[in-house]
Amino acid sequence: MAAVGALTAFIMQNSSLLPVVLSLSITQLLCFVAFVFGSNYSRRVLVNLFWVEAVCIVTLYFLVNSSLLAILSIVWIVQAAELYGSRSASWLLLGSVSFLTASALYHAGGAATLNVIVNAALSGLFQLLALSATLRTISERQLREETGALNRELIATRELLSQSTAQSERVRIARDLHDILGHHMTALILNLEVAKHNAEGLVREKVEQSLALAKLLLGDLRTTVSELRDDEAIDLQHSINTLVAGIPRLEIDVDFSAAPSIKDVDLAETLLRCTQEAITNVLRHSAATQCRIAVVGVGDKCILTVSDNGDSKPEIVPGNGLKGMTERVADNGGELSWQQTDSGFSLRVELLMGSA
Repeated sequence: MAAVGALTAFIMQNSSLLPVVLSLSITQLLCFVAFVFGSNYSRRVLVNLFWVEAVCIVTLYFLVNSSLLAILSIVWIVQAAELYGSRSASWLLLGSVSFLTASALYHAGGAATLNVIVNAALSGLFQLLALSATLRTISERQLREETGALNRELIATRELLSQSTAQSERVRIARDLHDILGHHMTALILNLEVAKHNAEGLVREKVEQSLALAKLLLGDLRTTVSELRDDEAIDLQHSINTLVAGIPRLEIDVDFSAAPSIKDVDLAETLLRCTQEAITNVLRHSAATQCRIAVVGVGDKCILTVSDNGDSKPEIVPGNGLKGMTERVADNGGELSWQQTDSGFSLRVELLMGSA
């Protein structure tokens, strides 16, 4: 509506530059629409759209003498808050007001009239209000997302602990069966062997039947103990799926098609924590729209890779997240590496099966 109003005002003033103004208005509108609905675009594309809009708006400032163009700057500063955050958006707001004031002075022939001052002050005020409201909305959204992420982490950890507790309980039951019932059954068999040699006739026959039954029970007991001590594979994929479920603005693919059977709880916990930290880094630093998590088994190694399509950076400076992951993996006898390419960032964790 602002562009239409400004265009109408321009037509009434001067039609010689109408094609230029029309082209700028359409370009600005298309960039705005692409910015708003381009949730799958990379940050680089969004930044380009943002600055093309800026060039169009500033050029329109000087071509069209209309206060309605201030509405475009308000919309633009909201986009700045979404793209750059509070500090940078504040400087961009100052620049926007400066350009708007300069264009008003240009149209007024350089005279700082009361109308120019009032319009500049009002434009700055409305942009400031829009920026404050947007930053508050962003802060509330981030708080909701952090709360959701914490909840997912707690659920994933609880599921892993539940599997660990069940595994420990099976081992405890197997140990008790072996140490208590197994010893009693062995003692019973020895006593029956002695009784068999001292019994005769029908009594001896009954003792032999009891001895055979006792040996059968002891064999079944040993089979049960072995099965209980045979650790079941931990469902790490389910825990990771829980961890990444519902993450906004990021399409995540979890691939366990070539994953080994993970029975070590410590190994599973290390992989889960590394995945959690890697996803956090993707959300905070990469501006990626797609992420892939894969677990594969290669020989006696379990390898986790987390890759994204975020913007490339010339140099990666390890922060607390990468340092913490490196220390955790090293403590468990593994290796952590990463690389930045034109297609995005990739993190790789190698752990020996049963080393964690």
